[in-house]
Amino acid sequence: MISIKKVITIFLVSAAFLFSAENPVSVIKKKDVELQSLLKKSSLSKNEKERIKTLLNDSFDFKLLAQKSLASNVWKEQNPATLDTFVNEFQRMVRNSTAKKLEMYRADSTIYEDAKLKGTDEARVTAHLWYKGKESVLEYRMNLVNGSWKAWDLIIDDLSTARNYKEQFSTILKTKTFNDLIQVIRDKANESE
Repeated sequence: MISIKKVITIFLVSAAFLFSAENPVSVIKKKDVELQSLLKKSSLSKNEKERIKTLLNDSFDFKLLAQKSLASNVWKEQNPATLDTFVNEFQRMVRNSTAKKLEMYRADSTIYEDAKLKGTDEARVTAHLWYKGKESVLEYRMNLVNGSWKAWDLIIDDLSTARNYKEQFSTILKTKTFNDLIQVIRDKANESE
């Protein structure tokens, strides 16, 4: 039998969750509306290009994406300063490269499924995008970070961003050091600027 204390605790935790953060679908939709209006322009100013980078990247928890992009033992072996450098360079690389792949974010229409929640701090949001009659399915894997929903992985037509980076980085680390990997990421970030 469930005690009154447990019922009240469950209610308070649920209420805190509902009022502490926006619905994860609302977070994605809000940014998508502005992003799509910018992408429909025939030419973009420098400020508009920067705004697109911001919209695409403000939704991400780059530290968690960076962590998921490495084997857990590799992450644990690094000191905090090295990890900070890795996360910063990784974020620069992802931020700069996403702006070059704008075609995959264009949509004539988008339908969002209801968020699939796991506990109070994990969610999956699936969006069906149509562009020129072709459908793409995007799944955002999200966590609640300081009261805001942040994605740590974006799966585009069954291709996981985190898994893709993990495979690339594992291949590099077979023949190079972790500092070499950071340099490779830094170089990719610089060439995408």
